[in-house]
Amino acid sequence: MSAYYIIAPAEASSNLAKYDGVRYGQIDSAQTTAAPHEQLFTQTRQYGFGAEVRRRILLGAYSLSADAIDNHFMQAQRVRRLLANDFDRAFALQNPLKTRHQLESIQDFSDADEGKVDVLICPTAPTLPPTLDEVQKQSPLDAYAGDVFTVPASLAGLPAISIPVRPESNKDLPDEVTSVGMQLITQYGDDEACLAYAAVLEKEL
Repeated sequence: MSAYYIIAPAEASSNLAKYDGVRYGQIDSAQTTAAPHEQLFTQTRQYGFGAEVRRRILLGAYSLSADAIDNHFMQAQRVRRLLANDFDRAFALQNPLKTRHQLESIQDFSDADEGKVDVLICPTAPTLPPTLDEVQKQSPLDAYAGDVFTVPASLAGLPAISIPVRPESNKDLPDEVTSVGMQLITQYGDDEACLAYAAVLEKEL
């Protein structure tokens, strides 16, 4: 989670640098276009962005700063690589982006298929689907914690899909909850298999 919330905001901050109010982005119609460019950039980057977006942009800008890039961003990238290697050890299908030498350095090919899987299945979120009122009352930390099961696939760049699964009994669920999310993850490049497994699971459950 910590690695994800360093890398993702850094990428967002870098990508949003082009929102200068000239080529991209919204401009507050109440503001004059004759304002100095620094003022124009400031107005554009705060107009239309909610508190969470601005929070992540600031966090990403700090992660990419000279004071933090080595201790935070580069360390997070190392964690990202280790996580991808862990997935490569788990999947029977080889990662097409890696050479055989790279794969041999992270796993034993003497029993390449033993204990390996084609797809991983896990919950999409650690909690039941929240109501709108509950979402509005969530703190940023609560929102971040809700990503704990979707972060690994995002960091490793793997195809993943969440499908609604109806519980066998609703006796332990609130009346407004009719389904929960189940996530399927497959090896890099195996997008078609991910969709195929999801179709089968959705039909059966």
